[in-house]
Amino acid sequence: MRVCLVSSSFYPAIFYGGPISSTWDLSKKLGEKNIEVYVSTTNADGNKRIKYIDTKEHIKQAENVFVRYYHEQLINIFSFSFLFGVFSDIKKSDVVYIQYLFHYTVLFSLFFSVFSGKKIILCPRGSFSSFTLSNKRNWLKRLWLFLFISPLKNKIIWQASSYLEKEDILFYFPQVDVKIIPDGIDVDSFSNSNKMDKKELLEKYTNKNFKKVSDVVFSMGRLHKIKRFDILINAFELYLDENKNAKLLIAGADDGVRNALENQIKELKLEDSVFLIGLVNFSQKKELLSNCSFFTLSSDFESFGIVVSEALACGVPVVVSDKTSWRNIERNNCGIFVKNQKEDFCTAFHQIKERNFTSKKCKEYVKDNFDWKIITNKFFTILTNN
Repeated sequence: MRVCLVSSSFYPAIFYGGPISSTWDLSKKLGEKNIEVYVSTTNADGNKRIKYIDTKEHIKQAENVFVRYYHEQLINIFSFSFLFGVFSDIKKSDVVYIQYLFHYTVLFSLFFSVFSGKKIILCPRGSFSSFTLSNKRNWLKRLWLFLFISPLKNKIIWQASSYLEKEDILFYFPQVDVKIIPDGIDVDSFSNSNKMDKKELLEKYTNKNFKKVSDVVFSMGRLHKIKRFDILINAFELYLDENKNAKLLIAGADDGVRNALENQIKELKLEDSVFLIGLVNFSQKKELLSNCSFFTLSSDFESFGIVVSEALACGVPVVVSDKTSWRNIERNNCGIFVKNQKEDFCTAFHQIKERNFTSKKCKEYVKDNFDWKIITNKFFTILTNN
């Protein structure tokens, strides 16, 4: 079987974080099952292009995984070579798997797939959320759905990464075929991380020495307003009233709000307590997750939230916003699910140290539900069912 995977960006473009890594890992896992995956993507990486990438043909990147990075004349706006090349890519494939929704790559690949009579799986990656549809050119997005997506909605198998995303899809398109398949992670790859003293960890990532450190709280995500790091910083200020030696590290590339967050940190006089440490690679992420006191995420919306599963795979309990899909963490005794308000986060920061969250429970939950062995089998079933 040959799958044409269409995505506006693809590994090693890591600007958009978790979804890129997850799509890359899924491609490799499918390749290991003797599924040929031909990726049709662009050379965009955020607001710049991937350097030193061949854009003329598909390049073998892993077993049975071949990627063509079509050159974009206008980054994130248009690629002539994609327009003319993706039709051929789709014709040669048995199944077309499309990522995202509001992008020209989706529009052309969806029309070409229907025209060619191909089986279509579409993963909207949060595109139906109220935040996405009410933010930035909302009228254009709704017109896009009405004109281009709605007429084809019943020709698509919709992949939702969580129950929240399934609800969002069905709200706009009742009775379409929706399958919940979350993003997966390689749980074993997060074991055996380098263990560090908290002071050593802070010195490595902040270039500062501290005499006393009580807690290291870690969060991660692109610095975008949807991630609500402003709530997290305000909550941490309250937490410092009784935990003056605690530190908060926030990792992620700037996506529009870094300056605002830096100003917030300065205004609250938190320069020695809260640190924006920028983009981190996989080994750094694993090191931070494995050595922090706990992980926290204050997003206004996450269709899934891969970094939460990664934290749990490292055996770290989590404090997560109720705007995300992680409502089962409390039932499984591996974290706290809270209202997305500073007071509630602050209270949870105190509570997480008092409750009996074990590393074993955290790892078991993510291993049993989100390991790639489980997720790949679910996706393989959708691919191969008629």
